[in-house]
Amino acid sequence: MNPNPKEKWATRIGLILAVASSAIGLGNFLRFPGQAVKNGGGAFMVPYIVSFLLLGIPVCLSEWIMGRMGGKSGHSAPHIFYTFLGNNFFSKFASTIALLVPTLIYVYYVFIEAWCLTYAIDFMFGNIQFSNPTNSTEVVSQASNYFLDLVGARNIGDAFRSKILISTFLCFSLNFLVVYRGLSKGIEALAKIGVPLLFICSFIILGRVLTLDRIEEGLGFMWNPNWDSLLRGEVWIAAAGQIFFSLSVGFGIVLLFTSYLTEKDDLTLSGLTAASLNEFVEVALGGMITIPLGFLFLGMAVGTFGTFGMGFIVLPSVFTQMPMGNLFGAIWFFVLFIAAITSSVTMLQPGISFLEEGFHLKRRNSILVLFSFTIVLSMCILYFNFDFTALDYTDFLVGTIFIYILATIQVIIYGWKIGPEQGRLHAQKGALWELPKSFDFVIKYITPSFLILVIILFLYQSLGDYILKLNPTWMKENAAKFNLTPIQAELKAKISLGVLTIIGIIFLITYFLIHKVFNKENKNG
Repeated sequence: MNPNPKEKWATRIGLILAVASSAIGLGNFLRFPGQAVKNGGGAFMVPYIVSFLLLGIPVCLSEWIMGRMGGKSGHSAPHIFYTFLGNNFFSKFASTIALLVPTLIYVYYVFIEAWCLTYAIDFMFGNIQFSNPTNSTEVVSQASNYFLDLVGARNIGDAFRSKILISTFLCFSLNFLVVYRGLSKGIEALAKIGVPLLFICSFIILGRVLTLDRIEEGLGFMWNPNWDSLLRGEVWIAAAGQIFFSLSVGFGIVLLFTSYLTEKDDLTLSGLTAASLNEFVEVALGGMITIPLGFLFLGMAVGTFGTFGMGFIVLPSVFTQMPMGNLFGAIWFFVLFIAAITSSVTMLQPGISFLEEGFHLKRRNSILVLFSFTIVLSMCILYFNFDFTALDYTDFLVGTIFIYILATIQVIIYGWKIGPEQGRLHAQKGALWELPKSFDFVIKYITPSFLILVIILFLYQSLGDYILKLNPTWMKENAAKFNLTPIQAELKAKISLGVLTIIGIIFLITYFLIHKVFNKENKNG
């Protein structure tokens, strides 16, 4: 029995904003624009929309339906999977991934969140000033040095000697304070404030960007279509991956949030509203600000920067050259911080719910356990942040592979265990708009096929490189390919191998804990 007061959503709009806020994050503002530019500009929207319709919407709605159906016996992911699959290896395996995905993503996401907070504060107080403003190459070099020094990416342990350590502790405290207050008074209350504030600040930045001279050239660089790109398979994989990460499907968060809904609530309309809100932020705001603004400063070279480079090197360089740049820089990074913290607080709730339902811990104790676990792992990410190695490899394992696996499992459970017709009939309870029968065919056949194909192609393209990066000898021999010394390359391999080992150990421990909880459920009938 859960010793804590029974929780519920205070309002429907609060639920929609909470689910939307879990999806609206740094990927909307930084990752999407970069993916679009690299994969055909405006033409990228074709596979993007197809992926949204065949992958994003079906997986999103199936999570909403499964969450409410499984919430009758409990709200944590293990209880929901136990409801559908019983006590067996597959339910424990799925439950383990569903707990680890949000928790381990939080471990490095809160570190990036601290970057945003630090940049916002530094811009606000005028601490970011780059000399020789007429030389864009020099400004970018200074911005790059500032970023690498701040986050401690030059050497092992450098982050512990930077002010980013204090910012990370501050972000940790804010996140756990919100989660401690519970579902409606914490996460929902933050979403009701944070999401509108994010929109207001985003529109301020967008208004400034659209009034810049020659901004039409930046918009043209972002959106002019290259139709030949549609013939490249990697473009379709990139679009599917972006939709996947953008909507936060496969995180296990939506399953938990929707488990608190009753049969009076409209699943379909609420789910579509939350997904559409996220897509608006991504396309209309993210697609109109980042790349067009960077293009005015760097020209075509802006497309060569990755997600971190775009957000924390290019844009700071631009803001320092703009009139009132400190003000707009502070607002922009405040937008990123709000997007990050409204996402990160939702990542903690699955772990809290499991500890309280599975082991009957009071809220204070569950907070203490999860805080201790995550802060130790986050400090490891900070300490081993040389060339972003620990962060990057954790993101690949958890934020990519685990998410794909979990989403595929969920779709298969929905389509082949629950049954699409039963799921659709359940969704009609309390619904103003009913799902069409064609949804049954899409979620049972097309979506899982699409998911499996994307997984296979993605692993074919990327898995080999990540396996090689685990080999110290190979990395040492090929150090020049990565612009590293042999010693640095060997160090990256050892860090990556350490990340893989630690995640493997955590996976086994989590599986064992879920095994104990499931056995207890069996004994209790």
